[in-house]
Amino acid sequence: MPGQNEWFDQLYREHSARLFKQAYYVLHNSHLAEDLVEETFLILLYKQQDLVKHPNLAGWLSLTLKNLICDELKSARHRLEMPLISDDSATCVDTYHQPLDELLPKGLLPKEREILILLFEEQLSYDEIAQHLGISVLSCRTRAFRAKAHYKVLIRDAENKF
Repeated sequence: MPGQNEWFDQLYREHSARLFKQAYYVLHNSHLAEDLVEETFLILLYKQQDLVKHPNLAGWLSLTLKNLICDELKSARHRLEMPLISDDSATCVDTYHQPLDELLPKGLLPKEREILILLFEEQLSYDEIAQHLGISVLSCRTRAFRAKAHYKVLIRDAENKF
């Protein structure tokens, strides 16, 4: 359908900053807020055909983000937090000096590995990564979201094997 990219880009430009503020206000974590806003827009992208004629897309985006935030807060209550530094060095594996590339699962595609390394090890912003890779910021965010999702699937599958 012609004009889909323009429609999506326009919505992203109009609403992403407001949605980020909404998520950050609740979560107090800019990275998590950014991820949930990106996930909101990916849901919009997947449901684009059904939502093109929606009478209140701003409200739909806000409600979708609110639901993602609620899901995140619920799952965070049950997540086990591990300290970064342990007093018992004999039982602790030293991963601090290991490059991220060695810690990532083998099933990731080279493009996925690259974007995760730039994002988490190099700690580059989406703008910097997009410039480095020669792609748009929206493509960068989408690629990062998909890489994180694939990583989660690979880790979950590895955990289920044991």
